[in-house]
Amino acid sequence: MSICDTIRYETNGVALFAYGGDSGTQRNFPKKTNEVTIFVNVELFFVCTAALFCSALLAVGCTQKTSQPVLQQIEYSNLSDSDTQALLSKLLQDAGVSDLRIQTFLDHVQKFNNAVDPAWLTTGFENAKPSDLKYDPYSMQDAWTEKYDTFPGWNCRITACGLFGDFITVTGKADLDSAEDTLFMDYETLDSDPESLCGDERQKFDALFAPVKTTNTTDIPTHLKTIQQEWKKRGLSFVDDDKIRLVSVVLHDQFSETDNSLMIGHVGVMLPTSDAVYFVEKVAFQEPYRLLKFKNRTELSDYLMLKYDNSWGQDTAHTFIMENSDLMDGWRILDEQENAG
Repeated sequence: MSICDTIRYETNGVALFAYGGDSGTQRNFPKKTNEVTIFVNVELFFVCTAALFCSALLAVGCTQKTSQPVLQQIEYSNLSDSDTQALLSKLLQDAGVSDLRIQTFLDHVQKFNNAVDPAWLTTGFENAKPSDLKYDPYSMQDAWTEKYDTFPGWNCRITACGLFGDFITVTGKADLDSAEDTLFMDYETLDSDPESLCGDERQKFDALFAPVKTTNTTDIPTHLKTIQQEWKKRGLSFVDDDKIRLVSVVLHDQFSETDNSLMIGHVGVMLPTSDAVYFVEKVAFQEPYRLLKFKNRTELSDYLMLKYDNSWGQDTAHTFIMENSDLMDGWRILDEQENAG
């Protein structure tokens, strides 16, 4: 049932109920209070009530379409040159990221970039369509394996936790049984290279990334509340700093009607400035690092939704994007034809 199927709105002790009908049909219906009958115009009531309802639900994910066009082009760097590395280092330093975490990250960048063909990487910042690649993922994987054999490398979650770890506090524990099946490759890297987390206990990584059990629904506010409550149980909290934010792409996995979970399928670190929104990510284990520059959070949302929202035609909820522990400002669901394009 949608919001506009049944709405109950109370004001000054008077409860008004609206029941949706066919579009274009105007209905008036009575509500009795103290022997006085009030007639409510349904179409006008829907407009006013929906606006009030969305305002009330804004904190839990009532999104609105904006007039901003869907992102058509990205500006990004694979951090293969000293200028973009210096830019990112300055952004991270200004946000309070420790020298150890910055240097560990840059060491990983250098190792990856040295293992692959330079032609597959950008020279400084370059422009491209959101889905375009300069490389073949399989060839890049082969190049990495040739140099590092069975070591899988570092992915988005390990990279983000390594950079953002000082801004996360954990006082509880996650259910590791639910994590083993989905994070086994992450654990393989962390077993081989525990210094990737820059001194953090594995407990912090597990609390943030272990899957969260959820209900069989496509309702995003329900899933958002579920993950927030579970993080609270795990004792997970974020330091609120405007200069650095963790951006998590949350996927709804449905194994059966009774077995549903939420998983952070991709994650990166956002570094907002007065004139841009920067986002640093590791695309995948054997795919490059990226520093992207956007005009605003909605552009960042479009970039991530175009890549990771594969919910169309399925029984699962749309992908949604969190900024620290809340829904990201500017997040929006793209129309199916926009997503396909």
